[in-house]
Amino acid sequence: MAVDSENKMCPSATCHTGALLLGVVQGDKTVALLSTPMTVTEDFVEKAVKAGEPEKRLRFAGKCAKNGCSQWTGSRCGVIDTALNYMQQAIDNTPLPECSIRPQCRWFSQTGSDACKVCPYIITDIRKKQ
Repeated sequence: MAVDSENKMCPSATCHTGALLLGVVQGDKTVALLSTPMTVTEDFVEKAVKAGEPEKRLRFAGKCAKNGCSQWTGSRCGVIDTALNYMQQAIDNTPLPECSIRPQCRWFSQTGSDACKVCPYIITDIRKKQ
């Protein structure tokens, strides 16, 4: 996979102006990915935050922050590695979901199609640092 490592997208970003809305968390706690992502506006952020933690209801993508992210291990994103360790059985016979950011996705560039198979099971958990 020869993709520019500097321009990767995080498929589990926070809700912020300019992010892409990738999907909606369903009642079964899986993420239904949108066929076409929506660019998040300031107005959207305000409304989403007023309704409660947007990351618990929606899935966003944004530029991978690498060292600026607590999930960065120094060389890769730890989120997908952890998810794959816990969800190995989900990989076996699962078809790839449609995805609008796959060519730029940090997780896909690290682990290939296995990342795509567990991606709908990952819900962003933004914990406030105290």
